[in-house]
Amino acid sequence: MAQESSINRASRRTRILNNHLVQSPSDPTSCLRSNSCLSYTPPEVTERLGFDTKEMRKILDLHNLEDRDWLYGVIKQGKVFNGKERGGRLFVLPDYNQTMEQQREMTMKRIEYLFERGVFDGWLMKNGVEAELKKLAFLDVIQNFDQSLAVMLGVHFFLWGGAIQFMGTKRHHDKWLRDTETFGLKGCFSMTELGHGSNVRGIETVTTYDLKTGEFVINTPCESAQKYWIGGAANHATHTIVFSQLNINGVNQGVHAFIAQIRDADGNICPNIRIAECGHKIGLNGVDNGRIWFDNLRIPRENLLNSVADVSPDGQYLSAIKDPDQRFAAFLAPLTSGRVTIATSAVFSSKVGLATAIRYSLSRRAFSVTPNGPEVLLLDYPSHQRRLLPLLAKSYAMTFGGNYLKMIYVNRTPGSAKTLHVVSSAFKAIFTWHNMRTLQECREACGGQGLKTENKIGHLKGEFDVQSTFEGDNNVLMQQVSKALLSEYAAAKKKNKPFKGLGLEHMNGPVPVIPSNLTSSTLRSSQFQMNAFCLRERDLLNRFAAEMSLYLSKGESKEQAFILSYQIAEDLGRAFSDRAILQIFIDAETNVSSGSLKNVLGLLRSMYALICLEEDAAFLRYGYLSTDNAAAVRKEVTKLCGELRPHALALVRSLGIPDAFLGPIAFNWIDANSWSSVKH
Repeated sequence: MAQESSINRASRRTRILNNHLVQSPSDPTSCLRSNSCLSYTPPEVTERLGFDTKEMRKILDLHNLEDRDWLYGVIKQGKVFNGKERGGRLFVLPDYNQTMEQQREMTMKRIEYLFERGVFDGWLMKNGVEAELKKLAFLDVIQNFDQSLAVMLGVHFFLWGGAIQFMGTKRHHDKWLRDTETFGLKGCFSMTELGHGSNVRGIETVTTYDLKTGEFVINTPCESAQKYWIGGAANHATHTIVFSQLNINGVNQGVHAFIAQIRDADGNICPNIRIAECGHKIGLNGVDNGRIWFDNLRIPRENLLNSVADVSPDGQYLSAIKDPDQRFAAFLAPLTSGRVTIATSAVFSSKVGLATAIRYSLSRRAFSVTPNGPEVLLLDYPSHQRRLLPLLAKSYAMTFGGNYLKMIYVNRTPGSAKTLHVVSSAFKAIFTWHNMRTLQECREACGGQGLKTENKIGHLKGEFDVQSTFEGDNNVLMQQVSKALLSEYAAAKKKNKPFKGLGLEHMNGPVPVIPSNLTSSTLRSSQFQMNAFCLRERDLLNRFAAEMSLYLSKGESKEQAFILSYQIAEDLGRAFSDRAILQIFIDAETNVSSGSLKNVLGLLRSMYALICLEEDAAFLRYGYLSTDNAAAVRKEVTKLCGELRPHALALVRSLGIPDAFLGPIAFNWIDANSWSSVKH
């Protein structure tokens, strides 16, 4: 039997070899004609749209859709945005072959182009919810083109301009805001130092008051005090907000903010200031990050931003807030805008990556599963669905979370400051981590094409990597979230009152019970999903409080006890974030009328909830799920991938990102790489 099989294999190989040898060589293209070449088929030809994508986009973008589309058009039409035709389509993408210096100059040219077309009208001089939402919508669009451009505008308007707006008073508003909006000056924001980033209270720059001249004197006392990573400082900024320790009559009053001019109108560096380059970076090379040293720099007394504290002409320190901790918190409260814009930009970046990778997977084929059968679309492989569709569901969930964050920001009041701080800290960390993971998965899912800069995904990783650490290191932010939750816990227990705020009201009810046998219908129930998330958050908060108490009882300081409890603190921060996002998703879903749109949102919500259950080891570590239940969750995620697969095209079309802002491989990747596309 074995001998016969061996003879058959030998005979078959002989026939194949004979065919090669006797084939006529007269027509060298005959072997090409005998096999059909691959061709591109747009997914729109074969994929059905199971719901209204325009309605879904309205839910996702939420506000200023017409303004967004107008600005997308402005960017597509402008030569400074480097439009290139690939595969018969226009794509806009910065030219990353340019030197660092050239990229920086192009950033400034693009700002000028947008300014001339009125994009920034009212960004500082108009107040109210509508004006703020329009500004945030425009920033969403700009960062979909280039993060360097968005960062430079964020520094100028949100950090420099925002500091004057919210940390200053009328005298500062009257003098500086209009010139900022019209680019009569270019502002930057000098908080970070070589030796201090997240620990702002520890910065070493020192400012004293000269009673004789009525001036403040700013100094960089040591190398670790040099201002570092200051966006705009290396080449373009004329003014900066300086964060510094304020020393009055030998008493350190803590960190305060001052306005200082660093260049004249001709771009010359001012006396008593030294500025140096930060150098080439892994991304954002269109931003001129610089370092600044101050050598007895004198500024007028009026340049202290004095909404919280002031210094009188005779050198008296004045503040209605006597507690230094509360005063420091009041100083930093207005700076939340940075975390809000970072969080939302991270979600848009993940959506650009997913839209490109998923569209590519709907036209790119690999391997046959039957002899001589057609190759299979990448997204028809369950493993490929598993890679991309849970991330897409998470991006949908985080879009709703980002919208909620924007709304509490634009409607902020003194009473909502704590909620805004905690939610922005949590979402900034969760969203930026998600973005980096998503971009890496999308890069790999596109194979070698993911390496090409023009396809955006790979390069976005470098552009957005910094988001994990600027405006607050993500791990530190998550610990701040846990500290805030612990504070709420301690207050409720001490006063013997119900929990109120930060979504902790679920702590007032009975402990949720997870069924021992999780069926498919149970797993997809929003009530079960919320119960599971609340159980985790509730238990981790109790454990965190107990662990802190244990360390305190052993004589550890409160600070040291917190440091030692970091692992459970980070678990709690994630639990809070996931539960908050799920609740926001459920609320968004509730507001949609019954029909196909609501049905697909239900699938996405279940996917989001169950992938969180699967991925967070806390559910198994602390026994919230049994191993059998964890296996049921895993199986259900796979089923949801199959049910979301028919909606893949519609889901990425709903994201509202124009074709020109994706990578060429999202469309006709064969024509985009054809010989005719090569410039000779």
